[in-house]
Amino acid sequence: MVTRPGDSFEHDEPARLTPLTEASSGSFPVFNVPWTLLLARRRVATRAQRHSRFQVIAMLFVLGAMFAVNLTVTLVAVVVPAIATDLGAADSTVVWAVTGPILAAAVLGPTFGKLGDQRGHRLVFLGGLFVNAIFTLLVALSWNGISFVVFRLLAAVGAAAIGPAALAFINRLFAPDDRATALGFWSFVGAGSPVLGVVVGGPIVERFGWQVVFWVQGPVVLIALIAAALVLPETAKRGRERFDVAGAVTLAGAVAAGLIAVTLAGSRGWSLTVAALAVVALAGLAAFTRIEQRSEQPLIPPHYWRMRGFAVPTGVLTLLFAAYMGSFVLTPLMLQSTAYGITAAQTGLVIVCRPLLFAFTGPVAGYLAPRLGDRVLAGFGTFCVASSMLILSTFRPGQSLIIVAVALGIAGIGAGASAPVLSARVANTVAAEDLGVAGAAQQMVQQFGLVVGIQALLALQASQVSGGDATSADALVQSYSVTFQVAMVIALCGFALTLALRRLPKGRDRTTPIAV
Repeated sequence: MVTRPGDSFEHDEPARLTPLTEASSGSFPVFNVPWTLLLARRRVATRAQRHSRFQVIAMLFVLGAMFAVNLTVTLVAVVVPAIATDLGAADSTVVWAVTGPILAAAVLGPTFGKLGDQRGHRLVFLGGLFVNAIFTLLVALSWNGISFVVFRLLAAVGAAAIGPAALAFINRLFAPDDRATALGFWSFVGAGSPVLGVVVGGPIVERFGWQVVFWVQGPVVLIALIAAALVLPETAKRGRERFDVAGAVTLAGAVAAGLIAVTLAGSRGWSLTVAALAVVALAGLAAFTRIEQRSEQPLIPPHYWRMRGFAVPTGVLTLLFAAYMGSFVLTPLMLQSTAYGITAAQTGLVIVCRPLLFAFTGPVAGYLAPRLGDRVLAGFGTFCVASSMLILSTFRPGQSLIIVAVALGIAGIGAGASAPVLSARVANTVAAEDLGVAGAAQQMVQQFGLVVGIQALLALQASQVSGGDATSADALVQSYSVTFQVAMVIALCGFALTLALRRLPKGRDRTTPIAV
């Protein structure tokens, strides 16, 4: 049975939820709350869940919470100098508030994803929102650079819980044939909210100071928390299944050591500290592999890494975002270098083309996926990113910035076309009870590739001018040209890997339509 407009809901709640359970990947029993809030919670939940488009309603609440949390992701990077000056801190200290959330998401994502699979994603999602809201408000009270970074990192812990839970909610709410479309809107919010944060938050910071942004964001996240608590149902739980603590700790340590090693190597070069961290990361990864093979309830089931539908899309996304985000950092550096002399304001206007087109392409790709196939869209997307890198590698001083805007727009279209369909392929490959940890594992590897791509490309560009005159216009132009060509090769490797995706039948099962 599937919910349709006009269906009758004049029966008890468990029976009413049965159609939604059958139309989705998981079960959504009503969550028990303290008796003082039971009537209000049940009244709101009942009204929402009896709606013929409950899946869409729930998705909108999930995406609204994501939107609130992600608003300041890019804004903090833009206003680092202003924050550092106001707090009397070094830019290098405040920058950890930008890289720290990436580290937190990669390190803690699988743990929160697994906890959601076992204990329920609603609890993880709401807990993440609460932690993020509280520490976002404390960010506004920061008195020096260290306190700012610490509060920002603790807020990022909440965000790290929200990401896997939000992805699992969407994957569970929609049937496999509809996930690509739903994940298109997930990509839209993930890429679009940071852009809006910069556009709206930038003028606010200039006029009222950076603290105001966090004073506003904290209450907005709390409102999203209350709304989600009233509407979102609980996902199926696994009872008293034992949590893989050893696997979670070992993986977190290995990923953290690896990411810090890559970051330090990119900014300071090779050193004994970097070598030691790399050894710790490799040893931790080896230990994690042994633990998972022996565990009765592994954090990430080892056989998923051998499944083409999981490993190949994850690998493509890793290569794609290594090139995409590496160029994201390189482009403003190139434009504002002495060789090009573009102002920060002009650079901002040009760069916004990429995330905007990423955001708007996501829903379109989700709509086209059942008709064209995810293999076609993934190949098209990676090829677009590679083409963008080629165009950027040929850009020279004196040429129109329209060329850069077009190149960045092509990259945004490419990433937007690839990300939703590849994430949907991963979700459709794994068991329903592992959707949380599988999505988090995919994002963890993707985040690692992203950091490696950024640092490797930055180091490559710096090495191109280290032996000569670093201020020479020709040397600078050549260094960026070579680096963008390497980014193009990385994206082309992702394109080649899409050929390993198995073709799936076109067309969708229309029993669970998405109405937006």
